[in-house]
Amino acid sequence: MQRQYKNIIIIYGSILIISFFHYYTSTGYHYFHDIYRRLYYIPIILAAFTYGLRGALLASVCVSLIYAPHAFWHARHMDPARTIEKVLEIILYNVIALVTGHLISREREEKERHRQTAQELEKSLHELKSMEQELLRAEKLSAIGQLSAGLAHEIRNPLGSIKGAAEILGADYSRSHKKYKISQILIKEVDRLNKVLSNFLAFARPTPLALAPCDLSREIESTIKLIESQAENAGVKISRPRQRRMPPLLLDAEKIRQVLLNLMLNAIQAMPGGGEMKIQAAYNGQKALISISDSGQGIAEKDLPNIFNPFFTTKKGGSGLGLAISHTIIREHGGSIRVNSRPGQGSCFTIILPGEKTNEGA
Repeated sequence: MQRQYKNIIIIYGSILIISFFHYYTSTGYHYFHDIYRRLYYIPIILAAFTYGLRGALLASVCVSLIYAPHAFWHARHMDPARTIEKVLEIILYNVIALVTGHLISREREEKERHRQTAQELEKSLHELKSMEQELLRAEKLSAIGQLSAGLAHEIRNPLGSIKGAAEILGADYSRSHKKYKISQILIKEVDRLNKVLSNFLAFARPTPLALAPCDLSREIESTIKLIESQAENAGVKISRPRQRRMPPLLLDAEKIRQVLLNLMLNAIQAMPGGGEMKIQAAYNGQKALISISDSGQGIAEKDLPNIFNPFFTTKKGGSGLGLAISHTIIREHGGSIRVNSRPGQGSCFTIILPGEKTNEGA
């Protein structure tokens, strides 16, 4: 704004200064008046470069109105040039303003068009890179999924036998006996491995979506209630979304609940020393957005491209499937998950779901 005022002062200040010398220079100095008339072109061209066509025409009209009395009606110090010269000069002021302003405005429009084209190309390039990453991830997931399904099937049967044997052996001893405790540890570890295998199978062979009217607000609240005690034990304060009801959307409620639970548990685990988990939800008529943020240590920049890859984890004892399964579920719904994270400042995961209303929400 300050620069704009400075330009206006320079343009119209120079017009006034030239006009002052024009009016108060004696008619005997014919050549000086010729110079002053030509000097008017400078502020006109400057206005064209600064403000385009409108600025140039405004400056030329201003020059014409200020110069005209001196050219034709000033009693004492009329411009000594011939009348035809002065008329042509005034016409040229406006012609130069029109031509110069038009060329400058067209150049600016062309430059703006190139800038927009460059932005669109940059956006398209970004989208192509994202699509390339998605395709590479999909190929990797397909290969790993087939391998996981085969391994899970082969491992689950022996695990069932091991668990059954441990239960039989444990039944021969009292609860205080050392061998009973060992059998219980064995059973617990088998159950844990079974859970991991179930995650493998859920990732490798996802079941078809069971779309039905889903109240996202209710699903968020029910998921919060599931993890409230765990959050309290970890010293994590939960900031609930504002009580804004969203229309029922066609979603697989069970799978969406699974995604919400994964992200909320991840947020709690990211704050071992306590903190705050903020949950926000909104619906803009086209999309539903749910964000879950934490005040933890954040995710290292080098790890961000890999967090949705299967078996990638930075948590001790983690399977690396929670985010991969969540990403797959949201993608099957036609949505996406975005993450914004800075080391030392926490992370924010945003779920974006297509906002296809049901008749109940119409």
